[in-house]
Amino acid sequence: MNNSYDLKHRILNFKGRLVHLYFLASLSNDVLISRLVEGIENREGKDLENCINMGDVEIVSTNQIQKIQRAVLGGNSALFDGEITYLMDTKNFPNRAIQEPETEKSVRGAKDGFNESILNNTGLIRRRIRSPELCFHLTTMGTQNPIDIAVAYLEDKVDRQVLQQLLTRISQVQTQEFIMTDRAIEEVLLNQGYNPFPLVRYSERPDIVATHIQHGYIAIICDTSSSIVMLPTTLFEILEHVEEHRQTPLIGTFIRLIRMIAVFLSIYLVPIFALSSSFLQWDYSFFIQILIMELSIELLRIATVHTPQSLSNAMGLIAAILLGEFAIQLGFFSEDILMFCAIGTVGGFATPNYELSLTNKYIKIMMIIAVMLLNIYGFILFNLIFWISLARIKTFGVSYLYPLYPFHGKELLRFFIRQPKKD
Repeated sequence: MNNSYDLKHRILNFKGRLVHLYFLASLSNDVLISRLVEGIENREGKDLENCINMGDVEIVSTNQIQKIQRAVLGGNSALFDGEITYLMDTKNFPNRAIQEPETEKSVRGAKDGFNESILNNTGLIRRRIRSPELCFHLTTMGTQNPIDIAVAYLEDKVDRQVLQQLLTRISQVQTQEFIMTDRAIEEVLLNQGYNPFPLVRYSERPDIVATHIQHGYIAIICDTSSSIVMLPTTLFEILEHVEEHRQTPLIGTFIRLIRMIAVFLSIYLVPIFALSSSFLQWDYSFFIQILIMELSIELLRIATVHTPQSLSNAMGLIAAILLGEFAIQLGFFSEDILMFCAIGTVGGFATPNYELSLTNKYIKIMMIIAVMLLNIYGFILFNLIFWISLARIKTFGVSYLYPLYPFHGKELLRFFIRQPKKD
């Protein structure tokens, strides 16, 4: 830290003795630091603690070096007075403005979204849930580079067993650092391994998170992340979108059914097309064309994400050349392959969860390879393994396929048909 330009050291004189003030200029509030220095130099109190007491700033004393170091690195100020050190909450993190999330837009409703500040995100949730039962349990994760997280829940609605299990797992985490906080939380707390499916639901919309908390779910707010982690969750809950709840029940049901059809087509349309074509004429080059088309579409998607806005038109022109009429005329792809792959891709874009859309793309490609190798037997075998694997997934004791497995007809019907609100 000695070589860091933003680490500031001020030596102040208080009634004939020297006190040392340390703070990070990049993470501290300049106004509070100025008030603090002014109070010490003017000797406004009988003792040092009275001088630095600004009323609205939390002050704690300690002599633990590790605690002092973490406090300063977290934006607090440390005032050394002999063997006693005062830690003052003077942090002021740079924050992004609150705005609507790019990936969860809605025509109607709120336009605010979470940012990278844990305090701002807590306030956005409290604004919507004005209940004394709402709790935010603050803790840290990571040993070498700890990060602040807040576990949000309603005391009277949360499943106490799930909550206790979650807090126990958090306390047992020994991972050194959490830079990619929300992603790391899912992998560490749920032991995800190589399971491609998202085991938690992410959202940057306060209304979605508040609704989940109201229904007894747990939300994890991570400092430095605008995505809130909600658990436990199921596959059907991940497929829901806020737009369905912003329309009338009939229109919301219509949108939801269209979306479910799109998700189904994004996985099964191309494999079923490949399977049906193989009955007419078995040709490995046909499957190779399909795989090249799918991988090309995925490559263009990745390139589009990393392409600056000023070059987006050029990227669209390149995509039209590679996957358009020009490619058909040269014989790279047939018209039916292009059409079915395009419909499947649109279905992927209609998937409300980004992580799930990527997983569905992976499942589709693996299914195409299975059909290419074993024909109808590959299709059947792959789907057996696929659905059995899904049925075995549980998040904190909740089946990933609920209410399909274990079957609950009323809840399953409620998922497909949006029910009107009742008193």
